[in-house]
Amino acid sequence: MTQERWRKIEDLYHAALEGGRGVLAGADPELKREVERLLAAAPTGQGLLDMPAAELLPESSAVAPSSQLGRYVIVSKIGQVGMGEVWKARDSRLNRDVAIKISAEQFTDRFEREARSIAALNHSNICTLHDVGPNYLVMELVEGPTLAERIKRGPIPLEEAIGMARQIAEALEAAHEKGIVHRDLKPANIKIRPDGSVKVLDFGIAKAMEAEDHTMPGMVVGTPVYMSPEQARGEKVDKRTDIWAFGVVLYEMVAGSGVDGVRDWA
Repeated sequence: MTQERWRKIEDLYHAALEGGRGVLAGADPELKREVERLLAAAPTGQGLLDMPAAELLPESSAVAPSSQLGRYVIVSKIGQVGMGEVWKARDSRLNRDVAIKISAEQFTDRFEREARSIAALNHSNICTLHDVGPNYLVMELVEGPTLAERIKRGPIPLEEAIGMARQIAEALEAAHEKGIVHRDLKPANIKIRPDGSVKVLDFGIAKAMEAEDHTMPGMVVGTPVYMSPEQARGEKVDKRTDIWAFGVVLYEMVAGSGVDGVRDWA
């Protein structure tokens, strides 16, 4: 779907919300059909940015280049993550590139509350969360390889590794001061920008430490290789679980390999 066509649908959709379906009488049949589909899918008065991404796209289309999600124009697919797909997109209102993570399922109220707390983080080494919808996150687009990709090429020189580690530690400290634990720190969640600076990504499963009712007791969230013993047992975690993961990441950086099979604390 082109940006111009989406704008026509968006304008007609909001006109129908304000003036009733009668405004669709003289519309182009295809535009009318798309608007009627959106009206049927949305609760009364719901804006397009509040609707799940899958409902915003034409029935005959999946997310694809040139399709549009609200004000975001899809550019290209970046990759696949645990929660769904990641796409590069263009924010047509603010004229900037962003990364959009689209989940196959709608987010829970718990996830949205956590996302709002994450959006409050403001640090040069933390990937910024710009927007959150029922099943998508709009994040700062960070160019460059992941730390996992860099480690695959071999050990990182000690001086370079220490510089990266310092930035990761500063990012975690900033989050911990806000009461947020990452819970899934690993090389794949760390990006290395072309200028050598790093960004910690994916605070999406983070847990506000003081909001004890957000996570069910015994729930295990994270990546096993990087989990602290208490996290692996499903016990309550705090910033120390990130410090454990940070130590594992630092080991991998200087060793140039993973830690599978190295430890036995289970």
